[in-house]
Amino acid sequence: MKCVLAALNSKYIHSNLAIRYLKQYDEKIETFEGTINDNILNMAYKILELSPELLGFSCYIWNIEETIKLCSTIKKMDGRIKIFLGGPEVSFNGEDILKKYDFIDYIIAGEGELTFSEFIKALNENKSLYEVDGLIFKEGNNIIKNQERKSIMDLNIIPFPYKDKDEIPDKIVYYEAARGCPFGCSYCLSSIDKGIRHLSIERVKKELKFFIDNDVKLVKFVDRTFNGNKKFAMEIWSFLIENHKNTKFHFELAGDILDDEELELLSKAPAGLFQFEIGVQTTNPSILKNINRKMDFEKLKQNIIRIERFGNIHCHLDVIAGLPGENMDSFIKSFDMCMEMKPDVLQLGFLKILKGSPIYNETDKYGIKYLDYPPYQVLSTNTMSYDELKILIMVEKVFEEYYNSHLFEYTFSYVLPMVKSDFVFFKDFSYFLKQKGYFDKSFSFSKKTEFLYEFLKSSFNEIIIKELLLHDYIKTTRRSNIPNFLRRDYPPNIKTIVKGKMDEIKCIWNDIDIKDIIYIPVKLRVHIEEGNIKIDMKDAISIFNMKTGNHIYINI
Repeated sequence: MKCVLAALNSKYIHSNLAIRYLKQYDEKIETFEGTINDNILNMAYKILELSPELLGFSCYIWNIEETIKLCSTIKKMDGRIKIFLGGPEVSFNGEDILKKYDFIDYIIAGEGELTFSEFIKALNENKSLYEVDGLIFKEGNNIIKNQERKSIMDLNIIPFPYKDKDEIPDKIVYYEAARGCPFGCSYCLSSIDKGIRHLSIERVKKELKFFIDNDVKLVKFVDRTFNGNKKFAMEIWSFLIENHKNTKFHFELAGDILDDEELELLSKAPAGLFQFEIGVQTTNPSILKNINRKMDFEKLKQNIIRIERFGNIHCHLDVIAGLPGENMDSFIKSFDMCMEMKPDVLQLGFLKILKGSPIYNETDKYGIKYLDYPPYQVLSTNTMSYDELKILIMVEKVFEEYYNSHLFEYTFSYVLPMVKSDFVFFKDFSYFLKQKGYFDKSFSFSKKTEFLYEFLKSSFNEIIIKELLLHDYIKTTRRSNIPNFLRRDYPPNIKTIVKGKMDEIKCIWNDIDIKDIIYIPVKLRVHIEEGNIKIDMKDAISIFNMKTGNHIYINI
């Protein structure tokens, strides 16, 4: 039976790990990956060109709606094709899915590797499906739900999903060294999978070396808490430090359980080798208790600040809005406490009520109202109103596009240390942008810069703000074409001055040519030392290296 495994990713740069696992069980299997933004009919045509008899989809909250549309379309075009779904979005309500959609034939619930291998073998050999644990299927007008599939305790029986160099996607590569989580956060599906199961350390090293040797750009571990086992984490980190080349590695961590020995090791990592994503979610102890989460925030804060001082690891923090029992004041405090740590990125997320998670059964207790369809995002709680969450959605967009984007690093390095509350600053800025129609259409980077200039100039030194925005604009665009509101008059002899300084510039940047730089005269010499803006009242020339994005000042 010709089988095709398919997945709709949220973006083109993403890849699907699940279908790559399953493909290893039959070398004849073909795969298809699209995105949720692709045309449904075009994807249907492409899949049908593969001539599937059995077609499977990997389902998550971000792709289930488009997946269902695609399945419906394909079944209408060729009713002979049998379609099955798997993944977290269908594992906890598989019977309901089969009742609701007559074009879906099978559901693989839970961990899919063994279920899939037995399922496809039974179909190929025309054997009974009743013995396939984890399978839900239709038989006439009846829906049969087999016994649940037990967790795979020895993960080493699962084949490596990237056995051949040609199987490595030219995108973000997802990798799994462990399953399960040591914590039991009520909003997370990992909370129902008690304990952690690891691949053998030698296998993980061998597979990571495969990525390194094949010059993969970014490997993103999907392990829920990579440092849940200290010994395992340290051995992998040590191995990656010793074997580093061009590949970067992304990990999700529990920041408060890092100890001095781990931090000492991490301080030795080459710059850019590691990216850390650390879920803070909330700093309020009573809210942490509500979601069955344990965290020592003070320890986490100390550890994050130490990591930031290392200067070698990109640090991404997460907070969640709409948690049970949390009000607006509590959320603002959590947001500001996270910003005090100066993370590279602070992700403002919103509570999702996932099927199968413990919080799914606690919505009445906390008055949680949420979307009935994916992504099941919270609309209001008994402590946070619809209007308050609407404000947070507005702030999230502005914060993502202005702060997390790193487009205005110089400007925010000067401005944010002087505001009382980072959250209030971005909230006020969001209201200002709303008046400008920011949320109704798209704007160019030049216009976004102008909006920020207009907002800041009434509260801060306008000359300094203009200088900093000018530097941010050039650094981001690497253009000498300056918008009118930032434009300045060039001295008639500026090119002669720069030519006379080229020896000084070449001492800093080797093999640089005057055509490779952008130079602008400044009245204020503005530079950053250890994250702090320093203002020197001197005439200088601001020099940007267009090749590298680096920036220096040359005194006149």
